[in-house]
Amino acid sequence: MSSSVDAERRAEGEVCCPCRSSGGGMGEPSDGYRYRAFISYSWVDAKWGKWLQHAIETYRTPKALIGEDRGHGPVLARLHPLFKDREEEAAGSSIGAAVEAALADSAFLIVICSPNSAKSQWVNREVAWFKTHRDPARVLALIVGGEPGDPANECFPRALTHRIADDLTITDIPEDAPLAADARDSGDGKRMAKLKLAAAMLGVGLDELVRRDERRRTLRTRAAVTASLTLAAVMSTLTWFAVEARKEAEFQRNQADGLVEFMLTDLRDKLEPVGRLDALDVVGTRALDYYAKQKLGDLDADALGRRARALLLVGELSNLRGDSGEALKAFTEAAASTAEQLARDPDNPQRIFDHAQSVFWVGYIAYNRGEVTNAEAQFREYKRLADRLLAIDPKNPEWQMESSYAESNLGVMLNAQGRHAESEPAFAASLTMAEASARGRAFDADRQIEIGNAANWLGVAKDKLGKLAEARALHAREIAIYEEVLRRDPDNAVAKNRLGVALQFLASLELQLGDSAAALQAYDRSLAVHGELLRIEPANTEWQQSEVGGRIGKANTLIALGRLGESRALLEGASAQIGKMIAMDPANAAWSAGSRFDVLRIGATLALVSGRAEEAKAPIAEAIALVARKPDPTDHATALLFAGDIEARLGAPEAARDYWTGALAILPAVASTEDERFMLLKRLGRSDEAARLAAALDRRGYRDPAYLREKGL
Repeated sequence: MSSSVDAERRAEGEVCCPCRSSGGGMGEPSDGYRYRAFISYSWVDAKWGKWLQHAIETYRTPKALIGEDRGHGPVLARLHPLFKDREEEAAGSSIGAAVEAALADSAFLIVICSPNSAKSQWVNREVAWFKTHRDPARVLALIVGGEPGDPANECFPRALTHRIADDLTITDIPEDAPLAADARDSGDGKRMAKLKLAAAMLGVGLDELVRRDERRRTLRTRAAVTASLTLAAVMSTLTWFAVEARKEAEFQRNQADGLVEFMLTDLRDKLEPVGRLDALDVVGTRALDYYAKQKLGDLDADALGRRARALLLVGELSNLRGDSGEALKAFTEAAASTAEQLARDPDNPQRIFDHAQSVFWVGYIAYNRGEVTNAEAQFREYKRLADRLLAIDPKNPEWQMESSYAESNLGVMLNAQGRHAESEPAFAASLTMAEASARGRAFDADRQIEIGNAANWLGVAKDKLGKLAEARALHAREIAIYEEVLRRDPDNAVAKNRLGVALQFLASLELQLGDSAAALQAYDRSLAVHGELLRIEPANTEWQQSEVGGRIGKANTLIALGRLGESRALLEGASAQIGKMIAMDPANAAWSAGSRFDVLRIGATLALVSGRAEEAKAPIAEAIALVARKPDPTDHATALLFAGDIEARLGAPEAARDYWTGALAILPAVASTEDERFMLLKRLGRSDEAARLAAALDRRGYRDPAYLREKGL
């Protein structure tokens, strides 16, 4: 997965979502365990987890057996509750601690076995923990897909069929597989599988339950029992042969590669929302250290893909720490690797996806450095790759998100070139795709954040096109999305950062619509959010840049309200912070040209309205020099407008007119610049043209304080 240009990225990985369902009833257990069983499964098999929970918790033990002592305590009337869903997990002090506590408090472990769970590091870790800390005889298995012992379609997690060391690593010593029920129609079927598991958990003979169940439901089961026992024997034999066929070296590499996969997916997903760069850095550097000890020529395609993901993570962290040079090196090396893998296997969706991520990040650095042509080429290639993924599987929500990112990235490029009318449909398509990827799915914080980001960019385009009310509505929707994510997870740092940025966009629109108080309130909320984030991770330059943007926006609003002293203090803080960032990475044009230009522009405005026109000359001269290196006609025209105002205040009308004429000649004729065009026409004495623009601005509800002052209102 890739995101649009300024959005957070994450890799999707396997998750086991255990949590307790509500339960209760007669026949409470006397063995001291809170849960009758812990269900371990891959999220891909969630429907089987739901079925199993319902089947076991609603099973009623035959009355004749209830209370009998079969050597493990009285036979229970009901088998509930089971630990399955995710909500209980979130209640613990940490995810690991919560899961371990639930495992320790469960009488049995039921593993839903499929190729998905066989590959899941979380499932393997849960099995390993239970076998080490509890009685391995209490591990039960339910097969829902795949075949035991089939290397290409193995369903048993390795921890289930191999001895576990004291440190929870999986050895190469095979063990007999536990009792396995097969819920598929080709195996035991759901009913017989349920009875097998219930018999094991109750400590009674399967035949007892079957006989009583036959009388109760008048179903024949003898053939199914025989078939299931035979199948169990076959599965054990196949598993033994598969284990014997594995070589020690391959096993060790698989173990290490599995750990790296866990680090780059599941563990990263857990750490990223917290926002700690040091913890994420450990993940990336350790993964690279592992591959540095091996010959690249000996690595298979999957291992090279993991190495590329590790390079991308290290590159992201270098960029966040203000070192775009090191970031570009990592991204370029990753791109070379993923391009080679794609060339060898051009129709493999995973190879297409891996290379798309590398291409995006190379383009991202080019964009931040102001290399628009290179960035656009990279983003168009990224879109081509995303389109291939969507053509392979149009209903795949992951590929839908890739398409959303690709549309958004192109929209960003068009927006940066002033082609706002072209960017609007690209952003609209991005939002539609993001919404489609989340439709019909359970609440997913990452998906919701991406929908919010897509709404943000569409709002930016609407603002540039003068559609202020529509833009405001989109940013308000975006804010509501992040607030809901934070209501569910107050510590989600990604959502907090996006909320802080969205509040700045809303504040800007409030100011344009004439509500300075609402703008100030939004900026204050934004600064509070980013202040909280920077206390968590002061080295995150993305958050630093966002916080600087809030300071600049609030300073500008305070000027409109006449609170010049407060504005000056904010601006001084913003200038000092952006200076430190530029010193870290002078090549980052978003800081050295973008943020620095805003600081200089607002600083010149403050000096001018404070009656210190001479003092305003230096910052505006530096601003003009900046935009000369970064060819942005809108910023350049803005700087020339202010330079003319300064000269006029200093009594040099001819020099002022030259600046204003130059500004009008290069100012793009788009809705978002009509206020400045109005000011320039008015200064140059072209009153009729200025009046027509003012009428257009008034019809749109444009009420920015600077514009109203210019009109004499």
